[in-house]
This record gives sequence, C-alpha cells and structure tokens, in this order.
Amino acid sequence: MKKVGDTPELLENFSERDQECFQPIFNYDVGRRITGFEIYAIRNHATDAKFSLTWETWKQTNIILRLKTKDGYEGVSCVTSFDVHEFNENHLKDLEKAIVVMISIQSIDPLVVSQRLESMIPDIGDLTKSSIDIALWDIAAKRADCTLADFLGAQRNKIDAYASLPCYQSIDLYLKNINYYFAQGYKTLKLHVWGSINKDKRLINIINEKFKGTSVRFMLDFEGVYNFHDALKLGQLMDKELFICIEAPIEDDLFDDYRKLKNALPITIIPDGFDLYSIDHLETGILKQSWDAGRFDASIIGGVTEALKLLIVANKANLPIELQCWGHGLVQLVNLHIILANKNSKFFEVPTPIDVYEFAMKDVILINKGFVYAPKQSGLGVNIDWDILLTADYCKQITRGFS
Repeated sequence: MKKVGDTPELLENFSERDQECFQPIFNYDVGRRITGFEIYAIRNHATDAKFSLTWETWKQTNIILRLKTKDGYEGVSCVTSFDVHEFNENHLKDLEKAIVVMISIQSIDPLVVSQRLESMIPDIGDLTKSSIDIALWDIAAKRADCTLADFLGAQRNKIDAYASLPCYQSIDLYLKNINYYFAQGYKTLKLHVWGSINKDKRLINIINEKFKGTSVRFMLDFEGVYNFHDALKLGQLMDKELFICIEAPIEDDLFDDYRKLKNALPITIIPDGFDLYSIDHLETGILKQSWDAGRFDASIIGGVTEALKLLIVANKANLPIELQCWGHGLVQLVNLHIILANKNSKFFEVPTPIDVYEFAMKDVILINKGFVYAPKQSGLGVNIDWDILLTADYCKQITRGFS
C-alpha cells in the first residue's frame, strides 16, 4: 500500500471521494488542544464467556477513554482486554503515558498521531494506539457535525445483523438460545462451538435435522482449534442450505490449508483475525486466495486509521471484510460505523446476551427485525453515564487535566 501523509488523504483513498473539505477538521491550534482525559477500566462478571471448551473462561475488562478539548468536544473510545486472570493495570499506565506523549505532538490528525506515537514509543501496544485513535476520530466526526460512518463515506444506513452466541455446556442450551434469538428477528446466528470433534459433529447433525427447511442460517466459529482434516470433515457434514460461514476453522497462518478448505467447501471461509491482522498478512492471504472474506476488529488493530489501511488493500482485491464486534457497546459502535462505510461488508455481529454489553450506555445500538441501524448523533453516536461506570464489579479510574 502506498504511504499516505495525513488523514484526509487516507480518507480519500478509502472512500474514493474528494476529502479536501475535511482538511480544516484536522488542523491543529491551541484552541483545539486536549485539556484533560479520563480512563476507566471496568469489568462486569456478566460478560465472562467461553468461546470453546478447549479454552478457559475469558474475562473482559473494558478500557474506556474520554478525551476533552479546549473548544468543548469530547472524544470517547473503548478497547477490551481479554484475559483469564486478573486485569493487568499496566494497560492503564501505558495508555496514560501515551496520551501525555500524544499531547506533546500537538496534532489532532489521527494518522499523524499514530505515526508519531509509533516512533516516540517503539513498544506501544495496539490496544493503546486503538484507544487514542478512535477517540480522535470521534472528535473529528463531531467537529464535522456528522456520524463517524458519514464522515468515512457511508454506503448505507442499515445492515444485516447476526446474533453471536457464546459456547454453551449442552445441546439443550444451544437449541434454547437459537430459538430465542431467531424469534427476536435474527435470520442468521453464529455459534461458538465446543472444539471437540465428536461433540461438534453431534451439534451439526442436530442442527441439520431440526432446522432443515427453515429460514434460519448458521455461522460456526471453530476458534482455530482444528487441523485441516478435521475442519474439512466437519464442513462436509454441514447442510449447505443452512450453514453459510465457517470462521477460524484452523490457525490463521495456515494460508495453503485455508485455500484448500475454501475450494473444497460450498461455505464462506474466513479467518479469526484476532491476533494476525497486519497488511503483510492480509496481502499474503489475498495472494494465496486463502479466504472468501477477511476479518479483524478496529478496536484491537490500532483503531480506525489502521482499519482503513487494511480495507483499502482488501477493497482493491475485492475481498469482503466482516469485522468482529464482540465487546462493549462502544467497541461494537466503532466497528459498526466502519462496516456501514465499507462497500464490501455484509454483516454486523451482535454479541449475546445483548443487555450485558450495554452497561452505562444511555443510547443503545438500534437493532430491529434482524437489521442494525446507523446512530443518529454525531461521532460514535452514543452518550455514556459516567457515574454508572463507577458501579462496575471492578473499576479503576485515572483522571488528569492540563493547563
């Protein structure tokens, strides 16, 4: 990908629209400087989840950033730290340090800030970059008085939503939740399966039997635990009228095996995209024709800026990208805006149970009859109840102001 110099140029390359009108949005002056910030690390036990029986229960700690500017704008972001132990508070210290460095850069251009942070803090983590980058994009869209999706060049104002279900302990729980979310209007459901070939064979066979002839469609997430041969066996069991996608059937770096699976099965094959998401990785997958669609999460990879870089590469190759949206509502929202702006995305992922991911959100994501709709407010389009955040099962807060 050709190196770009600033965010308006990046926007223009992504949206294929003249973005000169947005240049003033990114011009820095002291009247637009960051005057303070708040960082919240929150964890609620209700979001603990299993995604495979081969894994431990994942605990989610949401790191929410609130940047405040001299001219009265606030930029918010959220990233999620997934771990099986207690939260590592070094994430907060790293983010606090990076924000102080960012303020010294004296720029509000997300691309420029990202590049400078990488050069000034060589070991900066992607979660830290994502936190700052998303908050800066939120501020920029608010200054432009439009939603982030419109700011990026929205292609649509609604998109198909699928309910994404965690791993359950029994067949009965799978069936109960499948029927519940289908009744709620979701035409497509994603199941995180067990990761045991005999158990997963049984689950697939029961779905084939019980839902044949219905309008519900299924995606399965294998979480990369299988080898090629076992993934192929499971894929061959699936009724091609019912099953439309397999996510992470094998480990993400097995490009050749992915291509063989893609060619052997009449089902969309996509990678996990959680740990491997660089431009080099994406370009290798495109060159080897490994996937039917790619996958990543903007809140994990470095923010909106890095997401646009990847999407430019994918769109040039006409490779669809289905973004991961599992996490707090703020994590879902930033990915939703990007999905609505990207011409080659088909679905929005709704993590379940839905209400536990809406903690402290005054505005919920608009979902109706299997569609998710663009927010109406500018920026990310959500208001947070900051007092409610403090009532989380675990909460750590850092507040700083600058003259």
